[in-house]
Amino acid sequence: MILLILLGVILVTLAGLGRRNAPALNNIAAIQNGALKLTGRQPSSLELNVKPMSQLPELPTGCEITDVVMLMHYRGVKIGLAELAKTIPYDDDPEAGFWGDPFTNTGYTMYPPGWRKTFEQKLGGFQDLSGKSISVLKATLVDKKPVVAWVNMHGFAAHAILLIGYQGDDFIYNDPYTGKGQQKMTTAEFWRLATSQNHRAMTD
Repeated sequence: MILLILLGVILVTLAGLGRRNAPALNNIAAIQNGALKLTGRQPSSLELNVKPMSQLPELPTGCEITDVVMLMHYRGVKIGLAELAKTIPYDDDPEAGFWGDPFTNTGYTMYPPGWRKTFEQKLGGFQDLSGKSISVLKATLVDKKPVVAWVNMHGFAAHAILLIGYQGDDFIYNDPYTGKGQQKMTTAEFWRLATSQNHRAMTD
């Protein structure tokens, strides 16, 4: 009888230890999950220190070239608008090279695939962000990478701006056509303006 009582006490004690240990394991898991969540959380606002530039009067239709020069200056690469415009490829297919003449009003654009070689040579890397979500673009900015993005603005079917940050639901951007920096538009408006350009975007 005494042995049965002792056995019962031991079993109850072990069960109690098990119950006390279980929350500790759950807490560890919760802390781990919390840490992962915290690591992935984006700040509510962010702005990269990218000096604005105007494409005018030098490159009337060279907005994306101006964006790339701004990005290169941000990276410490010294290059001028005309210098870069003279080194990029030219082609009747804007996916392969610049279509038209950026030094005149007859230019059109050059899309991300055409920029790959120039980025890899001068910046050491290239990312085609075309079709990526707003959250991915924000994460790219958090990674301190300005984003060249194509939109329909200022009467141009293909205009490129440089995203340099965000504040809540607004993107902050430099506009090479006006030469103004720290401009804002809602992410919803940006997405709408980028639709006709198939949400093309790129960074280094």
